[in-house]
Amino acid sequence: MPFNVAAAIALGLTFAQPGSQSLAGTWIMDFSGQPFARLELRTTGGVLSGRISIGVMHLNDQGEIDKILKPATSFTALFDIVYRDGVLSFARKDEDDTDRFELRLIDAAGDAAQLSFVMTDELRQELKENGITPPKPIVLRRSSR
Repeated sequence: MPFNVAAAIALGLTFAQPGSQSLAGTWIMDFSGQPFARLELRTTGGVLSGRISIGVMHLNDQGEIDKILKPATSFTALFDIVYRDGVLSFARKDEDDTDRFELRLIDAAGDAAQLSFVMTDELRQELKENGITPPKPIVLRRSSR
């Protein structure tokens, strides 16, 4: 099989898996009436793409959001989008950093998904040294808006 055909097949398997199509749409998490996260996923020509907007939060001792310091207002494009074994992983640029996330459906109807921030060992250690509990996953709801 020529290399270019193999590459095209690999791309098709990475982006056009049937399960990833079910994630297309707008996903929102509001906290106390303030928008904290908005994830927009779309499929074009079998390829999943999207953008995300995440606010700034304060966490309690258990790593749960207890206050929104700045609501979600600006979007950044997603890249490194891969759907595998029911988990959509993706990244976004945040100034000089790259933030990585995982999204998985958590209800049979497909209206709720769990968004997890994937931390490096270095960041996990830095948080521990500063007495900060890592953030727990948040629940996003599919929106019609």
